[in-house]
Amino acid sequence: MEEMLKQLFKEIRTEQQEMKASIGKIETNMATKQDIVNMKLKMTEQFGGLHDAREVQFDVNERICDSLGRIEQSLGRMSLRVDYQGSMNTKTK
Repeated sequence: MEEMLKQLFKEIRTEQQEMKASIGKIETNMATKQDIVNMKLKMTEQFGGLHDAREVQFDVNERICDSLGRIEQSLGRMSLRVDYQGSMNTKTK
């Protein structure tokens, strides 16, 4: 009986040591609160940068559209002049 109890305690102690080792591994692999805070700050900063870049790109696109509009208007006026000159030349011949 005493031998069985010694064996049982020995098994319990072995399992307890294995559990401690497993818990130690889990704790080692867990992110600390500071790690999580650092990740949040880094992500906030990166998303802010992306938002700023998007706003800048929006402004650039708007300026390009405005320039294209002015070019289209200029081409339209030039086309009218060319048509007018062409019609004047055919009338004079």
